Amino acid sequence: MKPKVTIVEDPSRAFINSLSRGMAVLEVLSQASRPLNLTELAEAVGLNKVTVSRFCYTLVRLGYVHRSKRKRYSLTPKILGLGYAALSQMDLRQVGESNLRELSRELGETVNMAILDGGQILYVARYVTEPIMQHPLSIGARLPVYCTSMGKAIAAYLPEDELQEVLAEQSFASLTHRTIVSVSRFREELARVRNDGFAVNDEELSVGLRSIAAPILRDGYPAGAINVAVPTTRYSLERLVGQLSGPLLRTARAISELLEKQVSVARV
Repeated sequence: MKPKVTIVEDPSRAFINSLSRGMAVLEVLSQASRPLNLTELAEAVGLNKVTVSRFCYTLVRLGYVHRSKRKRYSLTPKILGLGYAALSQMDLRQVGESNLRELSRELGETVNMAILDGGQILYVARYVTEPIMQHPLSIGARLPVYCTSMGKAIAAYLPEDELQEVLAEQSFASLTHRTIVSVSRFREELARVRNDGFAVNDEELSVGLRSIAAPILRDGYPAGAINVAVPTTRYSLERLVGQLSGPLLRTARAISELLEKQVSVARV
């Protein structure tokens, strides 16, 4: 469903119509399931592109909106401090936290949730059962997209123009003997992820660590991802996929459905 709002106007001298129009731009971005370009924004708010461009420039300068290299606009976390997007663009961690906790209990393994932030994934929730990596991660930690299962799970479902931006920010440095170090190889991996519905990290980030991840989708767009991380001493690649993919995919679908319901309620 395309986002669309009706601009509120009031003849009262106390009412600032330009502010109302600017808020309409924010409201459209809060409803959108992906970044929008100026044409899409102008159509949604019913204003010309020049006017919308000025609002967007101002909002970008104020830090409430992000403008990508391909001239697409999206909300930044700063907007959450004002609360305007809190209902329609639900906090993924709050929506999926109970499901994530239950998955960790069911499997007895470490589970994580992350979102995309530029060319990195940002950890927003963790339930840890045992330390696996030499340098343990925490909420707020960032890792590259190309060498993580959650990075792959998110990247595989991005629109092509956004994927190109993410790929441009990857170093493809060799972190282990299994790290993917080329764009072509990484694109082949993303094709497998789309085919399987899940992504695997086979010691590509850290020796001794394997993980399996699934995307959290909203209107087909990757709002984030969850994974199960395990030590290679207990899990072969075959066991990882055979035993963990089912519960992982079930949980990812449950969170995705809950996110859709929450957003639908907020839009009513």
